[in-house]
Order: sequence, then C-alpha cells, then structure tokens
Amino acid sequence: MLSAIRSSLSGMMAASKRLEVSAANVANVRTTGKVPDATGASNAYAPAVVSQTATASGVATQVTTKPQPYRLAYDPDSPNANADGLVAEPNVDLTSEVVNQISAKFAYEASVKTLKVADEMTQKTLDILS
Repeated sequence: MLSAIRSSLSGMMAASKRLEVSAANVANVRTTGKVPDATGASNAYAPAVVSQTATASGVATQVTTKPQPYRLAYDPDSPNANADGLVAEPNVDLTSEVVNQISAKFAYEASVKTLKVADEMTQKTLDILS
C-alpha cells in the first residue's frame, strides 16, 4: 500500500512541476531579449520543458531548456533590438502549452484518485485487523 501512496504522490508532484513550467512559459511568452550572440547567449526568457521517467517508486521529472529556445521577431522600438530591429522572442507555442496544462491536470486528478483508493484499502485492512 505504501508503494501506491508513494507512486501517487510522485505523480502529483510531477504533474505540478509540468503545470508550473508551462505556466512560466505562458507568462513569459512576450519577454524578449537581445538576439543570441555567437555563443548562443541571450537575455530573453528561455522556455523550459519537463521530461518524465518512470522509477521504481513512481515518476521522476527533469526540467531542461527547450531546444531552439528563441525565434527572431521584428521589434525596432525595443531596447534589445539589434541594428536590423530584431529581438529574440521565446519559442513558446501557446497551443502546446494549453495541451500540457490540461494533460497535467488530468494526470494530477488520476494520481489523487489512486491515492484515495490506496487510503481506502489501508482503512479496510486496518478494519479487518482490529
């Protein structure tokens, strides 16, 4: 029973992390910065992605920067604009972020239901033993 509880809690934490990262991506979708230099560095928000892996005790998450985190946008009035009027804009797809948030919500709800079932099973076992 403890493994079911541990697994449920790790699933809830993973879903929370997915929601947290997605919300940060959406909140910073318009946070522009300088066009990346030769090293690829920019002061623009770099969107993140969450990868999940199954472990013996549930789910583990890892947050990394999204591949190709920036795209160029024309904004000559920005203080970050280069000579051509270009800025680095976070490469955030709002449709994908909504899907991520909805799937994180469903994953969280499923983990909560699993936790409730594990709790009920523990209660019934204790009732039988007493």
